[in-house]
Amino acid sequence: TTTTLRWAMLLFASHPEMQEKLRHEVHTVVGKDRIPFMADQPKMLYARACVLELQGFANILATNVQRVEVRDVEINGTVIPKHTWVNADIHYLMTHDPLFENPEEFRPERYLAEDGKTLRRELVERTIPFSIGRRVCAGEGIARVELFLGLTSTFQHFKISPRPGHPVDLQSKPAGTIILPKPQKLRIQKV
Repeated sequence: TTTTLRWAMLLFASHPEMQEKLRHEVHTVVGKDRIPFMADQPKMLYARACVLELQGFANILATNVQRVEVRDVEINGTVIPKHTWVNADIHYLMTHDPLFENPEEFRPERYLAEDGKTLRRELVERTIPFSIGRRVCAGEGIARVELFLGLTSTFQHFKISPRPGHPVDLQSKPAGTIILPKPQKLRIQKV
């Protein structure tokens, strides 16, 4: 979760208009004098879209935990024999899904339905940073809570921007199976 929030700071510093839209929603729903609660989440559609886009765009775990097939499995005519090690590339799945138009662009609005009052269910269901099925990450629930509350409470009170003359670098830093942002300094101002 900490690494995902590091990506969030860099991405929103790079997109001040999205940061302002998020802040406006937080101030409208929560105000400035109390912290956001999970009970606020249903009224904060843009914040929810931001968390989803963050998890899809800056998915920190390139691959899932390896599994071993317990029986022969056939997928689209290809047989995967019993005892074969299988490793799902979650990052690839989320960045090459045809439903996600221009996945290389950070665009939370992609999750908003045309009515502006709901999220696009088909995209929400395909955002799988915690894997899916019986092997889903046990920490998914707490991570989603931490991301929502961390994002909304940070931008409720602070504006984050690049330091003058130092544009944000959104290239990742190789670190084994984790996709980390490069270390860099940002400017943080109280709003």
